[in-house]
Amino acid sequence: MEPPNAWPVDVFAAIEKEYARDLELPPKKVRGWVHEVEIPARAGDMIHYDSEHEGPGGRVEFNVHSHKGKETTYHTKSSNSSIAGAFEVPWEGKFYMMWENASDAPVRVRIHATRHEVHTGPVAEYEGHHHT
Repeated sequence: MEPPNAWPVDVFAAIEKEYARDLELPPKKVRGWVHEVEIPARAGDMIHYDSEHEGPGGRVEFNVHSHKGKETTYHTKSSNSSIAGAFEVPWEGKFYMMWENASDAPVRVRIHATRHEVHTGPVAEYEGHHHT
């Protein structure tokens, strides 16, 4: 069960090759201020991502992370207004891209990600996502 302050998590499903969103994140600590995307993937898969954000004084914190039990590993972090990169999946499991509005004003965020698989077949299900 998710804690009461958890936010909804979008999914970049294993069967999809592309994920794109254009959304507005409300000011920090206001419902919807975090956008998170779950990415089930296999070891060696590549996730290419790019996003940009704009808004009055808008600052968005971006990261790619994963969970093993209660431990969170951050694979990359950025607070640049425009980011682009590729993430090579180190092990099979669920990974998460997250955008968090760190400002007191709404921020528009454009997100695009693609998946390059190195294996075929179903992705195993692992532990759920936990925010503590």
